[in-house]
Amino acid sequence: MTEIRLPLAKPTFDDREVEAVRRVLASGWVVQGPEVAAFENAIAKMHGARHCIAVSSGTAALHLCYLALGLGPGDALFIPSFAWPSAANMALVIGARPVLVDVLPDTYNMDPADLRRRIEQCIEQNWARPRVVVPVHEFGLAADMDSILDIAGEFGLKVIEDAACALGATYKDKPVGTLGCMGIFSFHPRKAITTGEGGAIVTNDDALAEACRMWRNHGQVMRGDHRDFEQAGFNYRMTELQAAVGRVQLEKFPAILARRRQIVTQYLVQLKDCPVIHLPAANPEHTWQTFMIVLNENIDQTVVAKALAREGIGAGPGSVASHCQEVYGRTLGYQPTHLPVSERLAHHGLALPLYSELTDEQVRLCAGTLRSAVKKLASTT
Repeated sequence: MTEIRLPLAKPTFDDREVEAVRRVLASGWVVQGPEVAAFENAIAKMHGARHCIAVSSGTAALHLCYLALGLGPGDALFIPSFAWPSAANMALVIGARPVLVDVLPDTYNMDPADLRRRIEQCIEQNWARPRVVVPVHEFGLAADMDSILDIAGEFGLKVIEDAACALGATYKDKPVGTLGCMGIFSFHPRKAITTGEGGAIVTNDDALAEACRMWRNHGQVMRGDHRDFEQAGFNYRMTELQAAVGRVQLEKFPAILARRRQIVTQYLVQLKDCPVIHLPAANPEHTWQTFMIVLNENIDQTVVAKALAREGIGAGPGSVASHCQEVYGRTLGYQPTHLPVSERLAHHGLALPLYSELTDEQVRLCAGTLRSAVKKLASTT
């Protein structure tokens, strides 16, 4: 098997992260202390939020947001299908109904027109009570929040932004995460910065922030000097080790983001005239967690990925279409044809290597190898 020399993603670590971990280990305080508080303050400041609640993962962050809003059985959440299924999965976990929405073919984000159709269908069919819209800022590009907020307001729905891929992104110069009532981020290793695993919630709502903190920490609250358990909560805390690494990563983030944008610009130039490849929408506010191209329908995504792998280049699906997954077919009756754009992106989208340590020469190698592979395949179909 050929060694993958250029993986899809690679964290940007050096001795500064090692020293941060050493400092925490030497302190003896390794669970949710001053490092977590400092990390939360930095994330809140970056996004202009009053509150940040650091947690163990982006999925945990979504779970806490749902609980803080009191969502549960009988409630409907409107979630794009083409996205990592965390938002939909957590809706099922709390007993709510995820209503999956199709996406736009160029931005890969929630289609506002389809959102309206799904809300109206949910009401007409009496599936559940519409409560929340969860737009995903896919791959670091903000969704069409003006349209989504207008539709949500028309139907009296709350908006939770799934900004797992979109740390530092903006929408019309406004930081994502605070355009709705809450927003979440992920610090998984495929993200621009990482804490290994980890996530965060941002909000300007004091009551929601307090509820998230309570659910995060076993459901406990302090009443004066007395500890009480208001709910049967979870242990979704972030460790001091993770937060210390995260603080170093945040210091590097401006340089990391600048380099990722340079790499994407090179990809866009080098692939622009390839007839069987459709490029993503370019936007100066995009933070590019992933660079995904879309292949023509007669080009097999898996075959292209294997061709790149033989040359030591990592490639694979950008994301999944939740409505095509077994659990959503079994529980809610979804079929692949129900959301055609999401299905196409899942089956024909191909993510290419993107991390700040990629050199210009390596980017040219990735683009050139891809062009050669798809040209060969196109000539045989």
